[in-house]
Amino acid sequence: MGVYTWDDPAQIDEFESGGQRRVLGYTDRMMLVHYSLNAGDEGELHSHADTVQASYVIDGQLELRGEYDTTVGPGDSYVIPPGTVHSVYAKTSCDVLDAFSPPLDAYKPE
Repeated sequence: MGVYTWDDPAQIDEFESGGQRRVLGYTDRMMLVHYSLNAGDEGELHSHADTVQASYVIDGQLELRGEYDTTVGPGDSYVIPPGTVHSVYAKTSCDVLDAFSPPLDAYKPE
């Protein structure tokens, strides 16, 4: 078991826009990540070969792109199966909580 705090998460990655990805914790089977996005932040279309992604929008409006094409807001959630092409565009500043199973190697602390 690992215990992490907001001020001492597993890892923080800063975005050029000023937003950030905060890896809150992970095991070999799952990972919990918090995103703080600024309005206009945009992810590239991509997919995860073997990973399921479940997301919950805490605050703000997020446009899902790719195989999903909809806008989600506070209290909304979505699940992206493995191999599904997707990306996001922050219509407003957003806080989003993502769970990945299994974890994404690219997000693991170095």
